[in-house]
Amino acid sequence: MKQKTIRTTDGRKAVIRPLKPGDADLLFQCFQGFGAIARKNFAPHPFSREIAEDICSRIDTDTANARFLVTQGPDEVPLGYAFISKFGDDVPFLGIGLIDTATGVGLGRKVVQFLLSHGRAAGYAKLALSVMVRNARARALYESLGFTYLDGQVWDENGEGWSLRMEKVL
Repeated sequence: MKQKTIRTTDGRKAVIRPLKPGDADLLFQCFQGFGAIARKNFAPHPFSREIAEDICSRIDTDTANARFLVTQGPDEVPLGYAFISKFGDDVPFLGIGLIDTATGVGLGRKVVQFLLSHGRAAGYAKLALSVMVRNARARALYESLGFTYLDGQVWDENGEGWSLRMEKVL
């Protein structure tokens, strides 16, 4: 899936596009925009420059992951980062993180809908995600988009809290 232009509820125009090998600086800027709450609730990996460079250096050869950047304006100000990843599970996982100033304006919903469309186009039967128990806002979003809970909670070392697994049949 190429890119998609979307509008937030406050009228901002944003673009969701595939991450490119030369995007390490933009991805790191995005990581820096994650506040303390975002870092606790979205913790797939550390948010260092080295991680941003590593992710971008593997874009062309990493067939197990589809990674996206959400940007705004001609200067591509980063608003978020999203991915679909096969961690060895049968069901690919999705993840989404938005910078603090991009929350509460419907952007998360549009990014998840984009990921669901991408998953369908890739031929996946389902997508899964892990959401922190304390993240009521994200859980409500995923529920409204048709994700259902699987059994049990697990301790998330990165997010330092209990998380739940959810799945959606595509």
